[in-house]
Amino acid sequence: MKRGLIPAISILAILCLGPAVVSGHALVIDYRIDSICVEAYYGGVEPVPVQYADVEVFHPDGRLYKEGKTDKDGMFRFDPKFEKEWLVVVESTGHRDEQTINMTATGGIGTQGGGESPLYFRVIAGLGYLFGILGISLWYKSYKQARQPKDE
Repeated sequence: MKRGLIPAISILAILCLGPAVVSGHALVIDYRIDSICVEAYYGGVEPVPVQYADVEVFHPDGRLYKEGKTDKDGMFRFDPKFEKEWLVVVESTGHRDEQTINMTATGGIGTQGGGESPLYFRVIAGLGYLFGILGISLWYKSYKQARQPKDE
C-alpha cells in the first residue's frame, strides 16, 4: 500500500465514524407563558419527551415554590402568581438542566434554554475541524516537497 493512501483512509474512516460518536441527546428545557408551561425533552435528531422527571421551581430568593413531575409528554405547568423571575430545575436519570425564566426581560414570552448546540451544528463543526487539519497536513507535505532539491 502506498504511503500517502494510509492517511487518506484514516481520515475517511474518521469522517464516516464521526457523526456516530456525537452525543445523540441532551436534556433541554423549553417554556411558554399562559400559566408557565415547561417542556422538557432530550434533544437530538428527534426530540424525545422526558417523562415523569422531577421538577423544582424556585423563587428569586432561592425558596422552593413548587415541585412535581413532568407528564408523559414532558410538560409541567405552574401559576407564576406575582413574581417576575423563576428558576426551574429538571432532573431525570442522570440528566439535569436548569432555566431561569425572567418574565420582565422576555416581555412575558419564553425563550428556549441554551444547554447545548443542536446536533447538526456540532457535526458540521467537527467536520470543519477535520478538514482544517487535513488542509494543514497537505500544506506541510507540499512545503516539504518544495524545499527538497530537484534532481534532474
